[in-house]
Amino acid sequence: MHHSQVLNANQVHDASLSPVERFCKRIADSTGAPVALAIVIVAQLVWITAGQLTRRDPFPFIFLLTISNVIQLTLLFVISVAQRQSGEHAETRAELDHEWIRALLHHQELQEQLLLRIAASTNAPTKDLEAQLSALA
Repeated sequence: MHHSQVLNANQVHDASLSPVERFCKRIADSTGAPVALAIVIVAQLVWITAGQLTRRDPFPFIFLLTISNVIQLTLLFVISVAQRQSGEHAETRAELDHEWIRALLHHQELQEQLLLRIAASTNAPTKDLEAQLSALA
């Protein structure tokens, strides 16, 4: 008997990504990490302290705000791409799950038919078994 290969939804989805989408996924994954938050907080504290001490970017830190806004706008689009990919990944996983559930149900129906044939060939009573199978359907 031949069984088709079980497809991994993660591998199927990853194979469908373009290089740009893979890059966006890596950035979105790394920016969502607690380490990234710590790095941003430390970098801003260092920038503010250095800006105050050197007077190169004093309060209200115009250059820091400009750079932060550019980074935020860029990340907005990167994260949007990553969210779209996440939705596509969920859809791929659902489609593969549906395919395998359909295959399992078909396999179960074949097993039920085989059991009924075996029972009939051995003259075993099948009315109770048929009633139970009908109740499950």
